[in-house]
Amino acid sequence: MPSFFSRHRDTSPPSPEPPVAARGSVDMPVPQLDGPCDGDDAPSIPPVISLSGGSSGYNEEDHDIATHLDGAFTAITGAQSGFQSYTGSRSLGILNKSGDMLGTIKTDVTNVQSSSLASPLKSAYESDAMKTIRNGVNALADNLPGLIKALDEVAKLHPFIGIAVGAFRIVVELDLKRRDNDKKIASLFLQMKDMMEALLQLRSIKDEESIGPGGMTIKARMQELVKQTADDITSCGNACDTYAKKRLIVKVIKGSIWDSTLKGYIDLFAKRRKDFTFALAIHTGAAVDDANRKLDELDSKIDILLEFFSSAITPEQRELAAVVQKKGGPAAVLGSKETLSELLKFKPATTAASIKRKERDGPEHRMQLQVPVKSNADSEAVDTLERELAEAPEVAIKNNFEVFERKFKMQQRELAEEMRRMMHHEGDRVIEAVTSGPHDRIIDPDLHDIWKEMRWPGHVKARHFVLALREYYRQRFENKKRDPTGLLYADVNHDDEWALEWINISNLQAISEAFDDDASGFITIAEVNQFTAARPQGWSLLHWLAYWAVGWRMTATHYRDEIVYTLAKMFSMRPRILDANIHAVQKYFETVYQRVCNLTSSFVTEYQSDALKARFQSYVDAEEQRLREGLETVHYDIDAIDTIALITGPGRIEKYLFPLLYLLLKRDFELFRIAQRRILHKDELLDAADTIVWVFDAVDYRHDDLEALFKQQKLDPAQQFKVHASELFDYWHDSTQFWSLENLRELEFTEREYVEEDEDQQVDATKLLNYPSPAGDLYETPDDAPTEEDAQAEDAVKAVLGRWHGFTGAERWPIAPMLSFCFHASPDHVSFQASSVAAAGMEYTIDGGYHVEDDGSVTYTFVRMNALQRIRTTYFRGTLDEDGQRLSGSWGYSEDDKPYTFLFFKSVPPEAIVARPTPSEFEENKIRALWKYALTAVVNGVRSKMLSWRNIQERRKVKQEYLDLLEREDDDILTAADLERFAVLDRTCTYEDIRYFYVLKDYHLRRIQRHFAVCDACGEYIYGARLMCLKCGSRWTLDFCDKPDCREAVKTRDDVTEPHQPTHDFVKVRRVINQYREIGKILRTSDSCLEHARELLAEVAKKEEPDAGEGDEDTPFAHQKKAIARPREEANAADSDSETTIIPTCISCSSAVSYPCWFCIDCPVESNVFICHECDEEKGGVTVGEHDRFHSLVSCTALPDDDDDDDDEEEDNTKERLSAVEGKLTALAAQMDRIEKLLESLALSRPA
Repeated sequence: MPSFFSRHRDTSPPSPEPPVAARGSVDMPVPQLDGPCDGDDAPSIPPVISLSGGSSGYNEEDHDIATHLDGAFTAITGAQSGFQSYTGSRSLGILNKSGDMLGTIKTDVTNVQSSSLASPLKSAYESDAMKTIRNGVNALADNLPGLIKALDEVAKLHPFIGIAVGAFRIVVELDLKRRDNDKKIASLFLQMKDMMEALLQLRSIKDEESIGPGGMTIKARMQELVKQTADDITSCGNACDTYAKKRLIVKVIKGSIWDSTLKGYIDLFAKRRKDFTFALAIHTGAAVDDANRKLDELDSKIDILLEFFSSAITPEQRELAAVVQKKGGPAAVLGSKETLSELLKFKPATTAASIKRKERDGPEHRMQLQVPVKSNADSEAVDTLERELAEAPEVAIKNNFEVFERKFKMQQRELAEEMRRMMHHEGDRVIEAVTSGPHDRIIDPDLHDIWKEMRWPGHVKARHFVLALREYYRQRFENKKRDPTGLLYADVNHDDEWALEWINISNLQAISEAFDDDASGFITIAEVNQFTAARPQGWSLLHWLAYWAVGWRMTATHYRDEIVYTLAKMFSMRPRILDANIHAVQKYFETVYQRVCNLTSSFVTEYQSDALKARFQSYVDAEEQRLREGLETVHYDIDAIDTIALITGPGRIEKYLFPLLYLLLKRDFELFRIAQRRILHKDELLDAADTIVWVFDAVDYRHDDLEALFKQQKLDPAQQFKVHASELFDYWHDSTQFWSLENLRELEFTEREYVEEDEDQQVDATKLLNYPSPAGDLYETPDDAPTEEDAQAEDAVKAVLGRWHGFTGAERWPIAPMLSFCFHASPDHVSFQASSVAAAGMEYTIDGGYHVEDDGSVTYTFVRMNALQRIRTTYFRGTLDEDGQRLSGSWGYSEDDKPYTFLFFKSVPPEAIVARPTPSEFEENKIRALWKYALTAVVNGVRSKMLSWRNIQERRKVKQEYLDLLEREDDDILTAADLERFAVLDRTCTYEDIRYFYVLKDYHLRRIQRHFAVCDACGEYIYGARLMCLKCGSRWTLDFCDKPDCREAVKTRDDVTEPHQPTHDFVKVRRVINQYREIGKILRTSDSCLEHARELLAEVAKKEEPDAGEGDEDTPFAHQKKAIARPREEANAADSDSETTIIPTCISCSSAVSYPCWFCIDCPVESNVFICHECDEEKGGVTVGEHDRFHSLVSCTALPDDDDDDDDEEEDNTKERLSAVEGKLTALAAQMDRIEKLLESLALSRPA
């Protein structure tokens, strides 16, 4: 590794000493929690925490003093002093103790498995108190609905608590939607639940306006506290949502930091419960001494809960922690990009059950687990991980709040919609408290009558239910026709008779699935009520049944077709996409297309009349609008599996799958349109693809649940998926045959041409994009408006606040591009901080403070920490000049060693700073340096205002030179002269200029074409041309780089029957293709074009044979020249009886071609576009006329001669004959031996 000063970037290799921990990588103190009841005016009384789920009552014995008011206030005074003592020492001591214990346990690394702690942890975990907490956590999901119902009843008596109850309900619902089962989060909700149980004591207070001791109502006493509690609950929900989305490796390496943050909520909710209990005790005059005496019990329970929290480590976390420890611990891991890359590929092996494994992998997100083996994408993934590891929990929680707030609002809307659905439809039965049978729990009167008549219990087989349903309605329509008065069946509407024809045996499966969400094969009363409650307003039950019998399949077919057409247009749009966006587009297709196609290809379509479609259109339109509003609320950015449930609402995913995918793809289609004329942020399409992958995860969960259920019923999942949901999950379950190379050779996908004029021209790009343009704000003036903390900061801090520009130097000046950052005061008002982006695009933060020296001067020290933790932290120490406009001093990589210099300016614009001579020039001759400074600044200022061609040319030259140096730096071939030239350019270009150069470099890198295939010879990702063998491979093609060693390689693979030979036919592809959609078409076209090319070459060869013995004047080249002289179109249109032969020529050099050569498969076959090997090799592809250098080419090589085949066959026959002769000779020799022995025996037997 070269030293830091032999490189240019503002980066450095890890220090040989242990690296200094960056911000957010050390344990943080538990924050002080201030509430409205702190202080002398409002003392608090700790509650009795009921960890078993019930609300603790007060012990009434030994409290006679409660009957006397003065005695009660005396007790309150005593409680105040006791609680203040508890708050100041005991509580904080407990938390500090637990924090120390947590630090010892190191839940982020495998020290949790330390033998020295295993025994006490085990005993604590198995204690009765710990079992109580563990049971409470396990039963939390079952207990919360009952608590919420009870709180709703209390809120009716005391509406002022509704804000806290509502927040609690929403946060609980959001947590229940998550598939993961995180015990740490459950611990927080257990304490939150215990806090909310304290509000149940309000049931004993019937009037919220009643005056209590002190002349205050309970509403006035608690209203502000309740509002703060609602905010606390929302904040906790956001923190849990943020933590739940963190990857496993982040939870392990940063575990102690996150634990410290989350533990603060346990203490906060415990404190809020004390505040509630104290406020209620004052109002009711309850026996507060009893609560005060139970402080020790409270302390022990909090201590145990914190122990449980610390020990709540999943097997996956423990397994990964062991790997981290083997790698040298968190510090070593954070300092090694290679180690982080290895850990990204870690997959836990602790769970054999695949379904449980997938539930635990929920937060990981399947897309994040698919890390490339090699390539720049691997580096990008590690960089993203490093930024995530560098992000402090407080920052992550703050950044997540906007997303969580959207979820919060959506959950509010869903609860309101749920209340609306609970309203009865006209004609629905009212359920009485006492029922005479299971059927009396059914709301719909028709279904109630069927259930009652059939005497079904609480469930019935789905088949029997549907048959009974059809027979019931058929009989009612017949009876009404026979009724002359029409009074007996007045509730039967003839307008619904059309629906009866769809309630039949052929639609039995579809109707059963509409009721039977869990696919158990049985329909329960709860499912019946849920089905009828979801019926659109104004629809009869028959209408609703007809929709699920045939309407859903028609609707899904419509959206399925729209998805297919949208994807086809997106593929046809690719040639128009800007080069800087094309890789993101290809990555999008590679991520999304195959699995979307799995769904659309396996689904059995249903096409019916427009008249039938119109009967369901109102509901379809309303559902599409509802989904669109949900997606707009989250800005079309799905970040977790629970967000999908918020968007779609309750029910199985297949109900909403195709409409949801259509809306997402429709928005992505508009992004593609924008990508034709505007460079998108690199994360724009990545997030769009990631959003769809979350939908795939929801499909995965549903598929896995169905598969497990089918196996429990001893059914073949493969066969069941060919029936369920119109075979929607068939290819999702097993698509091996569908995507086999053999099938792809025959498969043709829908093609749809993109026509810009036919699309919506009123689309607002600003509303579609979630990210700004990468270079859109480079030269905009930053917003450095003072903050509230700035106004309250100390004078020494105020002096350093504001925007600074400057350089850092070492062996050369400067060592890196200009820095630009703005200092703001920290919340403590005695320190300052900044966050900015380096010219190379790396985010960093600065934290600093000041120190007053003995002579009264002020020294400022600050630390710069980079988002990528492998890059070393830098330490600065400096002073301000008399004007306070220049900050100078020393810096280094250690707090104790700062050998290098820096110089920052506050009021001097960057355009003037770049005119400033180097510090060495000032040391040599200050006067001369100042004159040079002034003259250069003036000249630069004048030239910048004059838009001269010379000035533009110079800027272009500087830009190109800098880009060339950056390319040399990436290739690690910088010389000493290059580094000096870097220094010159860095000190003469502003921060914005260098930032712009790096953005351009990123654009150039994004234009590099990288195929989504690995060379079967060298194992590297393929850049440039990709060679695919037309003969080998049954599962997939054999792919090779265009390097000579790879082209000439002989390879075998498990799906190749015989070794691949370099003489096989190839197709050369230069543009990146989608492997699943385009590979079959390319192979088919290659085969046909190769056959055509060989026919042409063979025809020319035959024409040349009679002229082989003639003189030079009548050589074949004369015919070639004659053919070349004619236009290609004219030659192709020549009469068949013409003697002029089409001579294949290279489209680039116009020379005659022969084996081997290339033939274009993208140009029309009648164009006969040949390219010789020399032109293609030297030029890397050619562009002539309609032929483009990125067109695909098939290799034309001569077929093996038939004579050679005959010779080989004859040779084989000769060998067979020789072998037969040899066998006969051997047999003859054996016979001769026997005859000889026989004669010898006869001779010996004759008498002498």
